Amino acid sequence: MKIGYSLKKLRLKHKYTLKDVAQKLSITPSLLSQIENGKLSPSLKSLESLLGLYAINLSEFFKQVEQKDYIVTRKNEAENITAKSGSVITLLASKLENNVLETYSVELKPGISLQIKQLDEKINGERFIYVQSGTLDIFIDKNVNITLNPEDSINFKSHVPCEAVNKSNEDIRFIISGFIPLL
Repeated sequence: MKIGYSLKKLRLKHKYTLKDVAQKLSITPSLLSQIENGKLSPSLKSLESLLGLYAINLSEFFKQVEQKDYIVTRKNEAENITAKSGSVITLLASKLENNVLETYSVELKPGISLQIKQLDEKINGERFIYVQSGTLDIFIDKNVNITLNPEDSINFKSHVPCEAVNKSNEDIRFIISGFIPLL
């Protein structure tokens, strides 16, 4: 468990120095440093005192401690969503808690379109599309039609309207990634 690391993050988030926290809790900065660096485990009483200072309850703290910094998604573990059209959207590495990025693999059937979620202009997010196979038509900003071939890509702001369209007679595979929600 990353208790010490998580406590240090909380302290820095609140802009406290080791000395500030130590004084408030009547402990030594050295003891706090050892706890934050994982050399000592805090007693339950010390942990509760620290969390009280940071205004976070015990259960919420442990939810944060248990969060992973990375997730590997194996091919056979990826979640697939199959649309009525037969198109398949596969959720890739987007399962981190509190993530700001979603990534999907899309297999778009002939004659089918996919509307990309348009966010409020106040949100400074982006979208990215990379074509793996086939020719994909992108209708962006309502009046611009861009054709993407294999290994072409487009990056655009999340407030710009965008629709991906398969005008061909074959499946198109592409990756779409960006600020959530994406689809």
